[in-house]
This record gives sequence, C-alpha cells and structure tokens, in this order.
Amino acid sequence: MVRDDVLAALEQRRGEVISGGALAKQLGVSRTAVWKAITSLKADGHVIESVPGEGYRLSPQNDVLSAAGIRVRLHTAEIASSLEVVEQIESTNTVLKRRAAELPNGYALVADSQTGGRGRRGRSFLSPSGTGVYLSILLRPELPLAQVNTLTIGAAVAACRAFEEAAGFRPSIKWVNDVLKDGKKLCGILTEASIEAETGALSYVVVGIGMNVRTPESGFPEELRAIAGSLEDFSAHPVDRNHLTAAFLNHMEECYRLICANDLSALLAQYRSYIDFLGQPIRILENGSAREATALEIDDCGHLIVESNGTRETLFAGEISIRLPEQTI
Repeated sequence: MVRDDVLAALEQRRGEVISGGALAKQLGVSRTAVWKAITSLKADGHVIESVPGEGYRLSPQNDVLSAAGIRVRLHTAEIASSLEVVEQIESTNTVLKRRAAELPNGYALVADSQTGGRGRRGRSFLSPSGTGVYLSILLRPELPLAQVNTLTIGAAVAACRAFEEAAGFRPSIKWVNDVLKDGKKLCGILTEASIEAETGALSYVVVGIGMNVRTPESGFPEELRAIAGSLEDFSAHPVDRNHLTAAFLNHMEECYRLICANDLSALLAQYRSYIDFLGQPIRILENGSAREATALEIDDCGHLIVESNGTRETLFAGEISIRLPEQTI
C-alpha cells in the first residue's frame, strides 16, 4: 500500500523534511497519492508536519505503533520476519495460539491494546491503548521440554536490554521473569507451549510480553499501584514505543539463537547479571502457604536454589512464586 510505503519513507528520515515530489519519485507514485497517504496517516494519529513549500516531516514525538516504525529499526533474520501490528485485539497470545497451524516460525503480533490480556495463573493483564506495547512471538524450536523455561529467561533478558536501550536505565530481574526498577514491575511475560499428544514433543511456543511504557491517565488499578511501574517513571525522556518494540525483538533473537545453539551458559550469564537479590531473604508462596528462605544462586538450568531451615532445595518455574522483602502483595 502507498500509505505504508510513505510511512516507511518518513520513518527512515524521522525528523527531516522530505518533499512530496521526492517521496513520489522514490516510491514511483503520483504526488496526489502521496498527499492522500499523508492525509490518511494523520487521520490515524500520526504526527506529520506539513511544511509549506518544503514537504512533510514525521515528528520525533510521533508514537503510533506501526509495522513501518518497527521495521526501520529491526535487524532480525528469524523473529518478526513476519510482523503484524494491530490497534486492538483480544490477546496477542490467545490469537497466535489459535492461528498457530497457519503461521510461520518467528511470526510476531504487536497490539496497541488488548481487551483480554492475560498473565500468569489466569490473571488479567491491564492493556490500555497508548500506554504500552503488547506482543507475542510464535516459535518452533527443537528443544527438550525441560528447556522451555529458557525461552522465558531469554524474554526477560531481552526486555532488560531493550529497556536499557530505549529508556536509558538498567532494570533488574526477580526470578523467574519479573523485570523491576526500584521494586516496581515494568512488564509481564507469559510463555505458553503446545505439546504433540502422540509423541510428547514440543509443537510450538508462544512467548508474550506486555510492557508498561507510561502510566494510564487514571493510574494503575488500586490492586496494582504498590507493585506496578512504567518505563517513563524512570526514564529521563519519552520512550518511543516503536523503538522499544524493535529493541525487544532484536534482543530476543539474540537470546533465541543462544537457546537454539544450546549455548545456555552465555544466556544464563546475561540473566544472572540482572539478578540482584541472591543472598537475601525471600518468601516462597506455594499452594496457598508461605515460608521463608534465603535465595542462593541460579543453577545451570535457570532454576533457583534456596536454603530453608538449613536445607537446600531447587525451585522450578511455574510451581511457586517468590516475594522480596520490600514486597507486601
């Protein structure tokens, strides 16, 4: 579509003025077609300035999620080689699971908002328009089931690196996949796998993440205010959501390559570098009860080793939750 091509051209030179004639020549269309595309993009909320006698400029403050805005910053070969961006959806994870049979490996679905966002243990995930990025990736790795957790670890590492790149600060990870800054949770990661009934082999995995970019105008719901935060709470500048999305996809591919190459030591080294609660007391929540322990280390499979009442044990993702000392809910 001319509209998408015009947006891609403007994204490539964001902040610069490009004449309508230059755009028309570059894209092989008429100047009228360019003008109609600009009008349509403006109607969809893109901040495009018309400079009399000079041309058009995509504002650096433009923050509409778009495939063009993501692709111009993307340098992946596999992840997001097929990319879809939508304004609103039920749940990116749910939709990819429903369409898994027809979609290629690496397919990425990005949404501006979700009406039925989901978190771990069936919890809902707040997903209002204009405040975050909600995306899922369909993957078909050749992995033993015991290593599916490494995809969750990879997503947490990719999120941390993307936040450093796009928001300019370094977060931390609370095992398994809570990415935090000053105790506030900045994103939610949900990894869901499908197993072939006949062989017991892994069929596909959907890795989903919801990233809180800015706090909704009405604030977070009461039950989340003590634990939820957004990137712009800690960033010195506005966070470009297209940049953030591309950064996550780029870093996720780097982590995915390590996983597929069975180079888990390199992945876990990155993961451990973001973990800062080892050696501290934690509270383990399991089957409705709580107990105290000390976090010791992350083992070579990404599991958490703790000590409780003088006994060491290994905690496995999905079975338990942990709370750090400063967390009350």
